[in-house]
Amino acid sequence: MPQWLIAFIILDLVITAIVIALFVSGRLKLNVKIDGAVSTVKFRELMEFTKDKHARVGEYIRANWSGAPEQLPAVLESLLAELERDAQARGMTVDRTLLKSILASSVRQHHLAKGKELEQAMKQVA
Repeated sequence: MPQWLIAFIILDLVITAIVIALFVSGRLKLNVKIDGAVSTVKFRELMEFTKDKHARVGEYIRANWSGAPEQLPAVLESLLAELERDAQARGMTVDRTLLKSILASSVRQHHLAKGKELEQAMKQVA
């Protein structure tokens, strides 16, 4: 192996170690801005809420949706409103976008709608 390649690898390792040390010590910080709403809900509470409502989502859609794609947005809208009320009753302030994501995930897990149908319906839900 050429001498310059060995020197380059050693220099690279030294620089990497310095950067890691600076991050760990707190002297080097990285500011990242993520566009979107910030939820004040604890992760554990949100996961518990999602788990508790999963069965309800399946029951509600089976009872209220005939399978016609044009009816799905209205069913999802009313179910989303119910999820919002339930979250508020628990004292949770959850962004509507996050609730839509939870709802869509639950519908997918239940295999109640085809992917394209669900995607189009979720776009129509306000």
